[in-house]
Formats: sequence, structure tokens, C-alpha cells
Amino acid sequence: MARQRRKIDGGMREMARLVGDRTFAVGREFSLDDIAVGTVTGYLAVRWPEYDRQSQYPNLAASSERVEQRPSFKGSVPVPQKISDKVM
Repeated sequence: MARQRRKIDGGMREMARLVGDRTFAVGREFSLDDIAVGTVTGYLAVRWPEYDRQSQYPNLAASSERVEQRPSFKGSVPVPQKISDKVM
């Protein structure tokens, strides 16, 4: 798990560096880059809720919050899955 955590930390650190304090990840308009940042941070929120991305990467948290306000994101918010079927 420590190895995977290092990979996630490295990716988040690099995304935070690239996004910086801009409104959009790249350029002056919403783009695929913003979708990518929003998707990654949203996935982490669902799959690893104890990962403290908001305080470690406040610029990514702010970017993610902006993206999550878009109708297309609101309509496709991931939710945790509960697997109740027996695995054979």
C-alpha cells in the first residue's frame, strides 16, 4: 500500500503544480484537462475517502469543486459500491 500511496502522492503533487492558482487547469477555458483533474479527485474521494486531498492540495480541491458544479458532473457523481454478493 505504501508504494501505491507514493504513486498517488506524486501524481497529485504534479497536478497541483501544473494547475497552480489558475481558474482552469490549462488555458482560459474549461477543457479536457479540467475534466481529468475533476475525475481523479472525485475518484479518490469515493475510493479513498480518508486520503486528505483537500488540505494537502487546496488548489485541486477548489478546481474539483468548480468542476463538480457543472451539470454534466452533477449527473455522474460516483458513489461507493457495496459488494454484497458472495465471491466464489
